[in-house]
Amino acid sequence: MENAIYHKTALGQQELTQRGGLIGQKERQVLFMIDGARHSMALAGMLPNIDVLGIVHKLYSLGFISAVSQSKTIDQIQFSGPTTVAPQISQDLLQKRQIDAARQVILAVTQEYLGKNWEDRLSELLSTVRRPEDFAPIVEQWGVALRRSGYRSAADLGEREVKAVFAS
Repeated sequence: MENAIYHKTALGQQELTQRGGLIGQKERQVLFMIDGARHSMALAGMLPNIDVLGIVHKLYSLGFISAVSQSKTIDQIQFSGPTTVAPQISQDLLQKRQIDAARQVILAVTQEYLGKNWEDRLSELLSTVRRPEDFAPIVEQWGVALRRSGYRSAADLGEREVKAVFAS
């Protein structure tokens, strides 16, 4: 019983929310900390000045907690962290940085060669971009505008810089 994992029963949850008066402050504190993941020995280590094992026994006998089944314990141990989430977060962060860098390239070249009207127009278009694929039509339109204005080399250089941002 001392190495078991417990979870609150519906009766235990009710005692916490409605304060039925069946347990004292220390018992309430232990009941609150029982989460279905910690061993009772871990709870005892967290609350060194309290007889946690005696309180756990009392809570169990009152029906406020019950032992977690062995298969549920194994499932919890196997899924111990967000390891599958971290790569997605870093990939999203990389894409956001790439999109921001590409926006800066486009707006800097636009300011220098095309002027305020084009800057406002492209700023509005760029504010809708959420994925790298969304850049293609904007970059194409931007390159055409630069070439028609006589800035072929600026268009070529700008397009290469945007491609380089997404290649890294």
